[in-house]
Amino acid sequence: MAGVYDVHAYGATGDGKTLDTAAINRAIDAANSGGGGTVNFPAGVYLSHSIHLKSNVALYLGEGATIMAAPPAGPGSSDPTYDLPEPNPFHAYQDFGHNHWHNSLIWGENLDNVAILGPGMIDGSKG
Repeated sequence: MAGVYDVHAYGATGDGKTLDTAAINRAIDAANSGGGGTVNFPAGVYLSHSIHLKSNVALYLGEGATIMAAPPAGPGSSDPTYDLPEPNPFHAYQDFGHNHWHNSLIWGENLDNVAILGPGMIDGSKG
């Protein structure tokens, strides 16, 4: 039976000020390693950079929960930021945003059985 993995149990604060990226990704990794499950986001604002989706994992955003794109770290900063864009041979033919995915708020590759559910929100306006 698939379990429920609360992001708070992995260190997320949901206070809208603390960067919760690492905690969110730890919860997703735990759900995936456990054979699949649901990563639960209770009410709160989860400031984040790149979230790595994994197979057999659902994200459930509860009532009042928001995943908020964090601003990128400034030049020369040692703070974590969005993942680096992957190499793409078609870069010369399309604009940057249409041929790079790794530097997104939420991304994954070669996945099965992934869902984002619930009444909560994803807000990419700060990124």
